[in-house]
Amino acid sequence: MPIKDQGTAAKPRDYGAVRRYGMAHVIGAVLVVTLGTGLFTWNYIRGRNADIATAKAWDIQGPPCPRLSADQWAAGHFKTRSTFDYDGTTLGRWSGDASCSDVHDKGGVGFSVDKICQFTNPTVLTVSSPKGTFYFNTGVAQPATVAVHRDQPKCVLASKFTRATE
Repeated sequence: MPIKDQGTAAKPRDYGAVRRYGMAHVIGAVLVVTLGTGLFTWNYIRGRNADIATAKAWDIQGPPCPRLSADQWAAGHFKTRSTFDYDGTTLGRWSGDASCSDVHDKGGVGFSVDKICQFTNPTVLTVSSPKGTFYFNTGVAQPATVAVHRDQPKCVLASKFTRATE
């Protein structure tokens, strides 16, 4: 029954109507967004610090490896006894051991990932990527490191990897 208010008829109340968003919904949404953003930021910073530490540990400096052409490789009768696929790049070596890691570029703060492999004594190396096959003659008893950035390998005659450090 309608309620009269100072001589005018008021609309009857609709007790079936529901408010779409209450204060609890707003507070809950703010909490979820804040906690999600905080968790994402914490995880990003923690991961970034680990990526920077990995990049520093795998930043190997040294003189470049002597590079061979395909004709020089064939004329020298070089071969690789051990080959392995690492994230779509095939690496081959004559001897020694290898240790590889994914390292973020730009000192660990970049978004792209470089493939870096250290070798104890490869003697000769081959790197096959979508950009082609590359040949390196590192020499006997010479450690080497190969970094593959955007499918382009770079080889240096230095390595921190030994069988004792693995």
